[in-house]
Amino acid sequence: MSIFNKLFGQKRTIQSPTFVKDFSKDNNQLSELNELLDKVVDGEKKDSIERDIKFLKYGLDGENNVYFELKNSFLPILCLHDVRLAYEDYVAQLDFVVISNKFTCILETKKLSGNISIDQDGNFVRTMKNRYGKEYKEGIYSPITQNKRHVDILKHVLSKELKINNMPILSLVVMANPKTIIKKYKCPAEIEKTLIKYDQIKATLEKYQNDKANQYDLAEKDMFDIANLLVRLNTPIDMDFEAKYQLSSEEYQRKDEAQLREELTAYRLQTSRAENIKAYYVFNNAEMEDLIAKYPRTEEELLEVKGFGKAKLEKYGIAILNIFNG
Repeated sequence: MSIFNKLFGQKRTIQSPTFVKDFSKDNNQLSELNELLDKVVDGEKKDSIERDIKFLKYGLDGENNVYFELKNSFLPILCLHDVRLAYEDYVAQLDFVVISNKFTCILETKKLSGNISIDQDGNFVRTMKNRYGKEYKEGIYSPITQNKRHVDILKHVLSKELKINNMPILSLVVMANPKTIIKKYKCPAEIEKTLIKYDQIKATLEKYQNDKANQYDLAEKDMFDIANLLVRLNTPIDMDFEAKYQLSSEEYQRKDEAQLREELTAYRLQTSRAENIKAYYVFNNAEMEDLIAKYPRTEEELLEVKGFGKAKLEKYGIAILNIFNG
């Protein structure tokens, strides 16, 4: 910070919450799972996909609750949603990051079913009811510990990349289910102050923003430098759902033969006209029937079809496989 800014203050243009990386319910993983669900035959694996879609939607609803509270907090902050921070050998999935001139805060969002209690040792226990209304308890991994690790990673990144070493980096674990009851009267003080419900977000951040004991004052340029750095280091993961669910070709739904014959014939005609060649040069009727019988979904399987070598695979393979996988 320059001497001029120290003496005369800094001009502040951030007057309300500004999302540098905004929240969206259009989640790529959710779209991919819904698309996969339509392709898979009924069975245990389809049930697993449906269950994961339900959990993902549930989590997104919780994050939407947090987003609403941040967006309507009227605080002078920068916000980012869903940052997968990959740096050196470290990876941290950050649900929300809030940057003010006084602090940076990582919000870990949890929309859990049931009620949560924390004992004097900091152990988290969830109480739920089964389908018959009987209560049961289960231990869960501490989200406080999880988010503390995220804080440590962010501190390391800011120190190495921006030479920011003294800025307070805070952790908040936000329970985003309005029905959840949190019992934390026995828990350690450190946990008690970092575990909140989503309707307490504004009051909690306001308290940190107005803390007179905190003399830190970051310039707006540096606030944006932090936000832009996180955007640059954001590395979304591409999930291989076929590998996750161990799906084989037999577990995908198949188009009926009449539809396949119609689509393949239309593709052959369109391609032959575009290349000004006879239609059977693309593939002849016998090769089309072998395609339908073998139903290839991969390049390796397509090479096993009569008349398809590497040259034809390279020329027509992607389009033909799209017909069988579409």
